[in-house]
Amino acid sequence: MVYNKPKDEEGESAIWNDAKNYVAGKIHKWLILIDNYESLAIFGYSELYSDVFMRNDNLKNTARIHALKRLIHSIKTLIRNTKFTIKSEDKEGFDTHTKRLDKIQKILPKLKLETKRGNKIIELNLDEKLFENIMDDIHKMIDDINVKINKAGLIFAQFEDIDIEKMKENLEKEFTE
Repeated sequence: MVYNKPKDEEGESAIWNDAKNYVAGKIHKWLILIDNYESLAIFGYSELYSDVFMRNDNLKNTARIHALKRLIHSIKTLIRNTKFTIKSEDKEGFDTHTKRLDKIQKILPKLKLETKRGNKIIELNLDEKLFENIMDDIHKMIDDINVKINKAGLIFAQFEDIDIEKMKENLEKEFTE
């Protein structure tokens, strides 16, 4: 029995690998969101003009906390979406990062420094020292995650070192024979 693969409009096999779409939707998207949420967590605004014109620090600090929560969620999602593709020796590091992010999530309420009048919050500030420590930790994690997913070929294609001299020799042989 001969099996013929179904063909699509261009005559190519309809059975195809979805890797490009997976990388775009499940990896690339989260890498961009991580950068966006990181900036929002640090500055409280996504646009430069907001730094100048927005005067409500309570809103800014609320946005920073929410962005930090989303940043943590995005990193955890990126880890889940890439863990199965990275090298086995790197998987333990991903587990360590996830556990560390879980611990950070639990201390997020300590970031809020609220001044209340009755039940109403009149001023919301952040413990900037704690925030900086959290962001330093997150930056180290992001750097490590990026290196590991790149090593797996999910960011830049991985090639063996190219020996230019050997290529020249092969070209010369090819054209002189």
